[in-house]
Amino acid sequence: MRVAGRLLAGHTIGVYGSGGAPWHHLALAAAAGATVRPVRAEDVAAGRLAELDALIVPGGGAIAMAGLLAPLGEAGAEAIAAWVRAGGAYVASCAGSVLPLALRGAADESLPLARCLRMVDVPMANEGDATLGGLASPGVGRIRVRLDPAHPFTAGLPDEIDIVHYNGPLFDLSRVPAGVRPFAWPVAATAAFTPAERFLPGGPAGASTFERCVAARAATGLEADVGEGRLLLFGSHPEFGLGPLLLGWGDAAALLVAALASLEARAAAPAAGDPGWTVRSEHGRRPPSDLARDATAALVRAAARFEALTASAPDAWLAPEQAAAFHGRDARTAWPEDAAAAARIALAAASDLRALAPRMGAADAPWLDDAPRADQDFGWMGLLQLLARVHAMLDAAKAAPEAPEARPAHAYDPFDRHPFHLAVGSYLSAAGLISAAALTVVVLAARHDAATPALAPHLSASA
Repeated sequence: MRVAGRLLAGHTIGVYGSGGAPWHHLALAAAAGATVRPVRAEDVAAGRLAELDALIVPGGGAIAMAGLLAPLGEAGAEAIAAWVRAGGAYVASCAGSVLPLALRGAADESLPLARCLRMVDVPMANEGDATLGGLASPGVGRIRVRLDPAHPFTAGLPDEIDIVHYNGPLFDLSRVPAGVRPFAWPVAATAAFTPAERFLPGGPAGASTFERCVAARAATGLEADVGEGRLLLFGSHPEFGLGPLLLGWGDAAALLVAALASLEARAAAPAAGDPGWTVRSEHGRRPPSDLARDATAALVRAAARFEALTASAPDAWLAPEQAAAFHGRDARTAWPEDAAAAARIALAAASDLRALAPRMGAADAPWLDDAPRADQDFGWMGLLQLLARVHAMLDAAKAAPEAPEARPAHAYDPFDRHPFHLAVGSYLSAAGLISAAALTVVVLAARHDAATPALAPHLSASA
């Protein structure tokens, strides 16, 4: 991977886990040497932000920004903003980067709790209607981004890099407030990008939202001073890889690591035996080595199921008018490719976890066994719970009717019933959660200073 080793040694980095997709950030920071932990809303309420050098708020779950905000409530959102103003660092991508902005119109109406987190007087350049919480998606896939060569985050990187954009905000810097420093701007789509207007057939003609934002010189990376603290906001996903199922870290990941390395490392380690977050075990009486072996078996079973999917596509559901195109591919192309990738990655993760299992001790148990809370919109869960969700989603995809009853109203409709969305359609599909499981294995390996030889080829950016 194109990430210098141990740049984050000595840093304690929390990743918000009461919603969204925390796994890529957790694994990337751990691979770069940081001590990492999930942070749920209950941990914010307990005052545990004081133990962090940075809080990362990731991309969203099924209901995006609203899902991130709901577990926090007004008190939690205000606590995060107060912690930043007192010297904390808020780092975010995609949905997490919407929350501190100067929201207007449908976004402000859809996300009233975000008013408690407003920290920078910058609006979105891609405001939209209530479908995606007041955001108009630029699209999904790989884009080219221009970097500011004079900015300290970009040292050693090319002037332009590829990064994955996934519906998220772009920042309107037509009137840049004091203390706001942009460092990355989208300049072009690649062949592996689908503008939102082309997700489904019959989209609006003319310039796309992405093209309009590029013409307006909107940014996708900025930092800002907030009281004694800092914001580091990415509208895109530097934590996502450039290869199959969003693994394969490249220059964008190196940019994010450099941004995190610029933060002061000052947090104290938690007390011995304290994992750093509130854990709810469902398998607490079993040795962690046995839990790891159970997870290994679940990965192997998942690999077999995904391999079977490559030859059994639900064709009626994958017609262009029924399933969205993303990443420059239609659903009929994505289904076998991503199912095959999920099978390979599941087997690689199983191989590395099998080798790690004998080394698992009590301190590893929270990473293996931590139940999701009732109010989570995806978000952090232990490896066993994550793999149970993979199998439940594959069960639901298999149980879907042979054909849809109606044409979807938008690209993500019906997210919880469409076999494409359930199996392979996004980073929140069963295939996407296999990547999340593999990344959890990366965290476990980092905790033991161990290699992941089977996963290593999947973690490096491909040309």
